[in-house]
Amino acid sequence: MPVLLLRRLNYRCWFLVLVGFCLTANLCTAARVVKPPPTTTGLIINGIPYLYLDSWARQHGMECLWDGKNPEIKLRARWGNASLSLDSRNASINGINLWLSYGIRIQNNRPIIAQRDLRNVIEALLFPSKPNPPRPIRTIAIDPGHGGKDPGFMLGARAEKTYNLLLAQEVRELLLAAGFKVVFTRYDDRFVELEDRPQLARRAGADLLVSLHHNCAVNNTEAKGVETYCATPLGTASTNGGGPREKAEPSNKFDDQNILLAYEIHKSLVRSLEMNDRGVRRAGFEVLRKASMPGVLIEAGFMSNLDDAKKVFDHKSRQQLARAIVDGILSYKRTMERGLAPNQK
Repeated sequence: MPVLLLRRLNYRCWFLVLVGFCLTANLCTAARVVKPPPTTTGLIINGIPYLYLDSWARQHGMECLWDGKNPEIKLRARWGNASLSLDSRNASINGINLWLSYGIRIQNNRPIIAQRDLRNVIEALLFPSKPNPPRPIRTIAIDPGHGGKDPGFMLGARAEKTYNLLLAQEVRELLLAAGFKVVFTRYDDRFVELEDRPQLARRAGADLLVSLHHNCAVNNTEAKGVETYCATPLGTASTNGGGPREKAEPSNKFDDQNILLAYEIHKSLVRSLEMNDRGVRRAGFEVLRKASMPGVLIEAGFMSNLDDAKKVFDHKSRQQLARAIVDGILSYKRTMERGLAPNQK
């Protein structure tokens, strides 16, 4: 083979090797650029572990939108969205208000969020987990708050305990019509100790516990709307005051289910009724802490507010309220029973 031809072939070989090297380098560089930074950054503030919110969002297929100036931060995806605010515990998911245990902060000019809020609120609602294996939801325990010597809030001669029971009776009829078994912690105007209520639900084999109450703010008649509570997760702060929990409770086994049940019921209440959205909240109420099944406590309007009181005291409005509660329970049931055969539900 002529020497000139050999030289040309060698030049071409070296050229192809050089091109291949450049392409490989570019691909590696591109891979490094698109790979999201790890969220396990080890940020600890006042003893609380935090994560960078934008890193977490990328790893979960969401956009984190923040212009660096306004307090509002948005998490957005095709299947759901969330809105959060700097230095605030108030947030929303798909337009429904809820409360975090800790506020959103800034670190290195990036928003950070407590790992516990990500795990116990954001992830629990945007990526709901089911028991493994899935369990059917068949028996609902209804807890009409107060009773007997404990009237609850009083508005003139009207006692909260009366309207809690009336609402419970409306919810019961709708649950029975939907095919559930229903048990009460009290069927009439009698006093039941707080610690006994979750035990009654456990002995009845209840799959869910729903405690019914009404609010009152005598010194603030402008306060109005619905609140839905679930148990405070271990080590986090309640949204109604008080410090972090010191020990685990039976309810902590159901932290993910507790928040999802509260969210589904609260969403149904807010979207079905013309009542102010005061949010999904966490509290260390004994009836919730001691529950050995997922549970919620509903504050179904303010007796002390003129607009809410009309709904609390009106039979037709009470039926609409009961319908919204049952619709929320049914929505939760559909999520939890996904994957069960029809004959298992």
